[in-house]
Amino acid sequence: MGLHDRAYMQGENGPRGLRPGGGSSLPFSMSTLLIAINVIIELFKYVAPGVWSILFQYGHFSTAEAIYGIEFWRFLSFQFLHANLMHLAFNMMGIWFLGRLVEDQLGPKKYLAFYLVCGIFGGVMYLVLNFLGSVVGINFPLLLPNDPATPLIGASAGVYGVVMACAYIAPNATIQLLFPPIPMKMKTFAYGFVALAFVLLLFGTRNAGGQAAHLGGAIAGFFFIRNTHLLIDFFDVLGDSRKPKQPKGPRRPRGGGGGVSKDEVDAVLAKVQATGLGSLSDREREILRDATERQRRG
Repeated sequence: MGLHDRAYMQGENGPRGLRPGGGSSLPFSMSTLLIAINVIIELFKYVAPGVWSILFQYGHFSTAEAIYGIEFWRFLSFQFLHANLMHLAFNMMGIWFLGRLVEDQLGPKKYLAFYLVCGIFGGVMYLVLNFLGSVVGINFPLLLPNDPATPLIGASAGVYGVVMACAYIAPNATIQLLFPPIPMKMKTFAYGFVALAFVLLLFGTRNAGGQAAHLGGAIAGFFFIRNTHLLIDFFDVLGDSRKPKQPKGPRRPRGGGGGVSKDEVDAVLAKVQATGLGSLSDREREILRDATERQRRG
């Protein structure tokens, strides 16, 4: 799949609401970093099988290990393990083609939180359906009566969250599928994929556990892209985000009595429509953030 001419930020295909998350100090995008980490971990399977075995043993997700064993890190670690190269390739394609759109909208740090939260909720959905299925002990629609030790791995839940975010940000953007090679609107692609995952889970296909994770990630993506303020505290383990940030240096004065003018905002919006969010300078992103905050406060 691919975005038609990479023009997902232009014309009628533009994003729903402009709330850019700010520039990144990294020389590469967070999407690129996520792909690199996943690929490196997969390479261990072929160049250092012993290391891969350890990563799988302590990194995969299962109801038995994560809950009965109280190993909660598995809600994160399973997202970076894959069954094979094909599994890895499809997930990394999703991040490559769609992740940057969400990252440009949220900023790299909040985007990473969004991606990981969607993966976590994929694990939660799998866990709930697996636990209920184990308790019921019979095949029942949507439940997963398989062994609680059955492993779950893969980035699919996070990718499904990204897909749902794209459907909200740019619902009418044209996406070109590889199989089948047809174009369709982003919202059609996203909701169609989620519907397919639901049907496959309902009928208990071989990868029903994976489909449960897909649904969990999609539901989380649908919710958190509409409530991105809830993602701010995700990295509070590294510091308290509620503390006011100290200014790093003197701020440049803004025209018109302490606020940006409407002409400045309009000029930035015009640039976004013409060349996309990625073309904005730090100053222009700041103008949009401030304008959005003023509008939110009424």
